[in-house]
Amino acid sequence: MAKYPHRIFEMYDFRDEAVSALKPKTASPAIQAKFSESWDFEFLDASQSASVTHVGFKKSQGFTDDTTSELRRDFAKLTDKLAIGSKVLLDFTGLNAFSTASIDTLVSFDKHLRHKGSRMVLCCLDSAVRDSFFPAR
Repeated sequence: MAKYPHRIFEMYDFRDEAVSALKPKTASPAIQAKFSESWDFEFLDASQSASVTHVGFKKSQGFTDDTTSELRRDFAKLTDKLAIGSKVLLDFTGLNAFSTASIDTLVSFDKHLRHKGSRMVLCCLDSAVRDSFFPAR
């Protein structure tokens, strides 16, 4: 299993690894998100399967500082719709750029999720996107 150590995020190479990491270790029932067709986001694509909310990105060109406020708005809407104790898989498939401001947006989203007792993992990060999470010191 390829898990990348990061001080905030859990990152996996493959979607299956990330889903496995999110599966509950006990037999307690998972709380479902209130998924409906009304989940309409500009940049995010969300779906529900089993006990995991899968979130991907609609636009594959990447996210720059110019699109950060819209991305932040999408994540805020998603946070409001997720139930307490949700499991979120953030899939970066096809994304080739992610700015520092966008990472800050993810940090804020992660804090809100943790406050609700929820958990998020990241998967399928292109090497350039993954590198943006580990700035040169």
